[in-house]
Amino acid sequence: MNNIDSITLIVAVALAAVGLLLGFGRSLRFFTKGIFGILLSVFLVFTFGGMIKGIPAVGELIVKGDEYFAGLWSFLGYLHLGNVIYYVALFFVVQIVRVVVVRCVGGVFELDNVVMRFLNRLLGAVFTVAAVLLLLLLVFAVFKHFETSEFMVDFLEKIKNTFLFTLYQHNPVVI
Repeated sequence: MNNIDSITLIVAVALAAVGLLLGFGRSLRFFTKGIFGILLSVFLVFTFGGMIKGIPAVGELIVKGDEYFAGLWSFLGYLHLGNVIYYVALFFVVQIVRVVVVRCVGGVFELDNVVMRFLNRLLGAVFTVAAVLLLLLLVFAVFKHFETSEFMVDFLEKIKNTFLFTLYQHNPVVI
């Protein structure tokens, strides 16, 4: 274990302590509101938008929308406004569902009894560490695109033979 692994372990323990203090409900709200919530919604729309668009009824509706707007003004045909409206509407639906789910789950875990308080604290510690680990994996996925740059070569050399390097090499998140 070297200095980088020690620092990684200390950061993980500190994050677990913060999660333990906040609890699962508040940690969940923190990681799903603001910029994190928007990024999560964009990720979900990006991930599932194409699948939903593949449903024949939805795909036909989008094509009809594109044709309608192209008929109004030919320039609008180049913009594919049917697609734009579909993805914007899907984003707002995901935002609404995200808020409802987070409030319901947060409310359940913040019930005032001994079992739920224990679970709230325990899951808060686990969730906080897992959320930050996921953010780290996303950053590493972006770094993967710049592996040949001088900065990345130096960075990878510095973290070689560490836990972070193992995470980087075996990153399941691919962008």
